[in-house]
Amino acid sequence: MGPMVVAGIALSERSLQTLREAGVKDSKRLTRRSREKLFLLILEESLGVSVVRVWPEEIDSFNLNQLTYDAVLKVIRALSYLRPGLVTVDRVGREEVVVKEVRSIGSTPRVEFGADTHYVEAGAASVVAKVIRDLEIEKIRTQYGDVGSGYPSDPKTRKWVASIRGSEPPSFLRRSWRTLQAIAPELYVGKSIGH
Repeated sequence: MGPMVVAGIALSERSLQTLREAGVKDSKRLTRRSREKLFLLILEESLGVSVVRVWPEEIDSFNLNQLTYDAVLKVIRALSYLRPGLVTVDRVGREEVVVKEVRSIGSTPRVEFGADTHYVEAGAASVVAKVIRDLEIEKIRTQYGDVGSGYPSDPKTRKWVASIRGSEPPSFLRRSWRTLQAIAPELYVGKSIGH
């Protein structure tokens, strides 16, 4: 449930070193408290930050990889005025369009699976994205109670989704997620449009 969040940051070499020394790494390898603390440092050290939210209704209507590519392109374009020498991207699939965009702004692309675990800049961007997504889930909790993390692997989330069976699904629920077929099949809808 909730949006997919894609973030990008622009860093100087000095800032890269500062973030490395502070322990910035892939957001999945940090506690929530650590992410929130590092988030502030990342914002302070960044030359620029760009965040794109992809909302559930978009996720339910279009190919998720294409939506991710589109979000990454928006992030790259938003930060291109800084003329980065190197653009590191955490790869999700075939990224030809992303590589082409990075080259078109005069930068060198480094597009790799697991970039957020190997490069401080990608790890820092993952921290920014995760903290912002957590804030979006907090907004949902304020209105709907403890919905868990919003991920399909979370037992709390699964239990909450099962509890709303038979009611009108809230707009923040990703209805095209296959997990719904098992726990609340009447809420599941296939992708309505290709992209």
